[in-house]
Amino acid sequence: MNPADWARAREVFDAVLARDPAERSAFLDEACADNGALRAEIESLLAAHDGAGDFIERPAFEAAAHLLVNQDPLLDGHSIGPYIVRHEIGRGGMGVVYLADDTRLSRRVAPKVLAPAVGRDAVRRERLRREARAAAALSHPGIATVYALEEIGDDLYLACEYVPGQTLRTLIESGPVPLAQAVDIAVQLSRALAAAHAQGIVHRDLKPENVVRTATGTTKVLDFGIARMDSLVSGRLTGDGEILGTPAYMAPEQVRGEDVDFRADLFSFGVLVHEIVSGSNPFEAGSPTATVARILEVDPQPLSQTFPTDVTGLDRIVAICLRKQPSDRYGSTFDLVADLERLQTELKEATWPPLGRRSNHAPPAVRSTALWWWQLHQGVVSTIYVLMMYPAWRVRAWLPSPWGLAFLLAALASAAAATTLRLHVWFTARSYPSELSVEHARARPWVRRCDVAFAASQLLAALGIGNRHPAFAMLFVTVGVATAIASFVIEPTAARAAFESSAP
Repeated sequence: MNPADWARAREVFDAVLARDPAERSAFLDEACADNGALRAEIESLLAAHDGAGDFIERPAFEAAAHLLVNQDPLLDGHSIGPYIVRHEIGRGGMGVVYLADDTRLSRRVAPKVLAPAVGRDAVRRERLRREARAAAALSHPGIATVYALEEIGDDLYLACEYVPGQTLRTLIESGPVPLAQAVDIAVQLSRALAAAHAQGIVHRDLKPENVVRTATGTTKVLDFGIARMDSLVSGRLTGDGEILGTPAYMAPEQVRGEDVDFRADLFSFGVLVHEIVSGSNPFEAGSPTATVARILEVDPQPLSQTFPTDVTGLDRIVAICLRKQPSDRYGSTFDLVADLERLQTELKEATWPPLGRRSNHAPPAVRSTALWWWQLHQGVVSTIYVLMMYPAWRVRAWLPSPWGLAFLLAALASAAAATTLRLHVWFTARSYPSELSVEHARARPWVRRCDVAFAASQLLAALGIGNRHPAFAMLFVTVGVATAIASFVIEPTAARAAFESSAP
């Protein structure tokens, strides 16, 4: 729809909502008498709005508060069967989620205390067993494991893997995500989806809150297969023909309450990746109803309009995932994985252009040695920069005003920035090795600029004092030339050896 048609549709839609349901048909006959397409759109929006009901307007835990077990949080040390509760993690349509210790296997788990109505219903109880068995059958490093469905008396407890780390929501809110890291998250997430879809299990509620990135850089999906179980807990919230999911991440067919398959997850995946890269959800609006309307009608802006780096490849992948018709999206999640892995390879090659043919299967000893030399290079260069501050202080008095002060400030600023960045990457290598490649790629262009500025300041100072202080001039020329060679020859070689030799 063009902007004028959309404005007209919103006007009619709002007017219809203001009328009693019995009067809506007659009003539409009058308002859309000469425009069948407009009426079809309004009826589609009404179906989505009526199907959403309270679920869209209120969080699930509020709409189903009367179903939850133990409205008051269990205290630290309280026992649920073999589990010792530590604290509450969250609440949802299924019940309350806790962090607990499994006394049998000495591990941390996240038990979900299910609504008591499920345990008293024999049909729901049996269906829940089947769904839990299907979810527990998922074995993939990118999917949080469902350990067991515990039946203690009439109550049910779903024991799931506890995944420590920050959710993608926290990551998005903390600031822009580097492209290489965003693609890495997308690759890991798509592999997890492909593994589940291959077994016929659809998530149905993929969103940043349900994806956790651990301290080691592993991306894990929570609640896989659990969304389907929601229909066993509260038919009013997620029964057949009603909406299941979070509005801003739902596929159009999911919004309409239609049957969904793995392609609904692909749409949610596209929204999630778009948000990781751009920092905002492309469909989220001022109200749930407006959000649903945008999902049905609006095509989001390409990522290339909001991201400063070339993201053409990722733009194409996200655009395919966000197509309105399921048949226009990827025909298989494995096709999505293949496209993302190809993009990831292209990004690595663009970051580190190969110099001749090298083996990517270096022995562990070679990889360790290369990384050690790269770290040593960072330390040596940083030390030289710090030591050169004393000669710079001496020389600034030998240069005519204001060039002496300008030289000192230029040398100090470039040396301080380069040293700080090098030490940051060195610290990452020591403490967060999984993030090293991403952080090095981010810092490398800035370090090189600082190196160039420092080398230039040394050479220009040598020209200014050469006649009167040849010894200092020789020192500055040596350091300036060595800095340039180290930045453009030695460091790239050490970095390629350290990073590319570890590539699988």
